[in-house]
Amino acid sequence: MTEEHWLDAGVLACTHCGFKMSWVDRSPFHDDHKLYCDRCPRAVEIGYYSPQYRKAMESLPAERTWELVMQTIEPLLKSCVCEGRFRASAPGRCFSCGTVAEEAAGKDLSPYIGCEDEDRDPTEEEQAKYDRFESEFIIQKDIWVE
Repeated sequence: MTEEHWLDAGVLACTHCGFKMSWVDRSPFHDDHKLYCDRCPRAVEIGYYSPQYRKAMESLPAERTWELVMQTIEPLLKSCVCEGRFRASAPGRCFSCGTVAEEAAGKDLSPYIGCEDEDRDPTEEEQAKYDRFESEFIIQKDIWVE
């Protein structure tokens, strides 16, 4: 990674199956929370501007901790399709075999598509590969218990 990039990022291989994944420190400029499933590699993205999130935050004191925010929103989320729960404490997992990626604790994971360790934008094929990953593993809609 070159010095011009201010986010820490890298590539790792699953310790169980060798599947290559990219990891990156979560940007402080993101406007969502990302919580991983406690059973599988899926994650949920919770937008700060969603009505359900905003309503939950209104019930909290102005001086709130990250832990309090997570304790408040975790029970409001639907279960994962694998019946696991999305939790702030859940680790990222390999997208191929589901092994916990301990070396990427606290980081965002995605599959390695080819351009992560080069100074270039993804090709159309690489972008399509990422889009397929995102549609399968990152849940962004219909995430709240009614």
